[in-house]
Amino acid sequence: MTSQLIYFMYITCFSHNLPLEYKVIDFLEHLVNGELSDLDCLDSGNELYALKHEIKWRHRPFTTIIDTSFQNHLIYDRHPMSPYKYFKQYVPDVLFDLMSDSTNIYAMQSGTLGFKPTSSGEIRTLIGLHLAMGVMKMPRVSMYWEAGMDIGIFRNTMCRDRFFQLRSHLHLFNNLERPAENNDVFYKVRPLYDAMHRRCLELPLEENLCVDEQMVPFRGSLSVEQYVKGKPHPWGVKMYFLCGKSGMTYDFLLHQGATMEVSEQFKTQLGLGAGVVYHLSQRITEADHKLYFDNYFTTYNLLELLAEKKIHAAGTARVCRFASPPLQSDKVMAKMPRGSCDEAVSRDGKVALVKWFDSRSVVMTSNFVGVGTMDERWDKKQGTFLKVSRPEVIKLYNEAMGGVDLLNQLVSLYRTEIRSRKWTLRMITHAFDLAVVNSWLEYRLDAKRANLQTKDTLDLLHFKMNVAQCLVSDARPLPEVQYDMVDHMPNYDEKTEATRCKRPYCTGKTHVFCDKCNIHLCFVPHRNCFKAAHRK
Repeated sequence: MTSQLIYFMYITCFSHNLPLEYKVIDFLEHLVNGELSDLDCLDSGNELYALKHEIKWRHRPFTTIIDTSFQNHLIYDRHPMSPYKYFKQYVPDVLFDLMSDSTNIYAMQSGTLGFKPTSSGEIRTLIGLHLAMGVMKMPRVSMYWEAGMDIGIFRNTMCRDRFFQLRSHLHLFNNLERPAENNDVFYKVRPLYDAMHRRCLELPLEENLCVDEQMVPFRGSLSVEQYVKGKPHPWGVKMYFLCGKSGMTYDFLLHQGATMEVSEQFKTQLGLGAGVVYHLSQRITEADHKLYFDNYFTTYNLLELLAEKKIHAAGTARVCRFASPPLQSDKVMAKMPRGSCDEAVSRDGKVALVKWFDSRSVVMTSNFVGVGTMDERWDKKQGTFLKVSRPEVIKLYNEAMGGVDLLNQLVSLYRTEIRSRKWTLRMITHAFDLAVVNSWLEYRLDAKRANLQTKDTLDLLHFKMNVAQCLVSDARPLPEVQYDMVDHMPNYDEKTEATRCKRPYCTGKTHVFCDKCNIHLCFVPHRNCFKAAHRK
């Protein structure tokens, strides 16, 4: 078997005229990444896709013959709303109803003794408490309920044992309703991600966009769990994002190998990485947007396809994918002055390759800009502008490529940490974290357009805490109901254990609850919380 693989490898490499130094490396790289289609004829019946050995290069400057100016016709003015209203655009009320029904069904299926059926209001409280945990970050979950901590949002809302019971049974999908021919690994959390996806597709796009990957931290039993070296969280679930320069999410994909939503045509013609970019680029319906991505995704044919859609694209490049361009070697360029660059353009003038040597070499490719106008770069170590020439494509890439990284940073600031080997819990909490971050980015953009001062704008920490408090208070009676003085009748539950009183700062437990407000309140001599809670 090994000899057959080696024979096939060399036949493939020699037939495509690859340089000797890339024969083994290039083949294995494409074999691992599932991109052998990029080495072969991508679509012999379609002239748009070039054979790798047919790509020819010339040493000449890249000339832009198209207008790359951008006009955004989708800018709209909207006064900033409350944080919870932004959040509800991503997570509508119907999802909490679905979660409560699915959780009750799962508890019944698992035969859990003593499980009291939950409600959508209680599920809102559960999610709100998780978001608050992401802000407060105690080392142990049980500490949020300790008397010495005196954290009212936890002690006065839900008891600790009920919290753990609900979390261990939390579901979004009835397991018995799984389709017979289901190929979706994430079907158990798909309703939540679909709701978020619908909102992302409604947002107006920025001029500068980028595609990159994100890792959802997770170590457990899941077939699509990945290890990506160099990431802050190398183990986890991989997601692909289309983001703006601001970090706003406009589209995303959950990585699940062969069953991912990328069409078979894209994967066959472009390979998996480039196919993901082309799939996400379907979100871009207007001309002259600029799209950036790294060398994991970049191929020659992808740049040509994006140019056909009038999408200006650029990214770092792996030279072995571009049919031996006549660029100078690192050894030669190291002897040149710092900031030297070399440029090659495809014979049809559609794609440019730029190699720039600063402290080390970087290869960029683009369908709309090459060396262009050189400028000076900022040196982080010395804190000054160095007189080192930098190609225009490098400058544009550095300015716009960090959108997904910014999103990752914002999510990680107040991430809902959860120690569980259940992948569903990890993906559910991550979805809510993403919804909060995108909601905050929308809010901040509206505040900027409304000319609100920075001091009057909520930062992410206070925004997330505001959403958490609203989710928790949603389970409590509205003030106009609580204080209307009509039909508030005490009743007695049939529970074995008493429930904590819901009046703030009361530490008592009781079996008495209000029929109308549906909250437990003390009703004993010298502590009539029932009466006090219904009066302003």
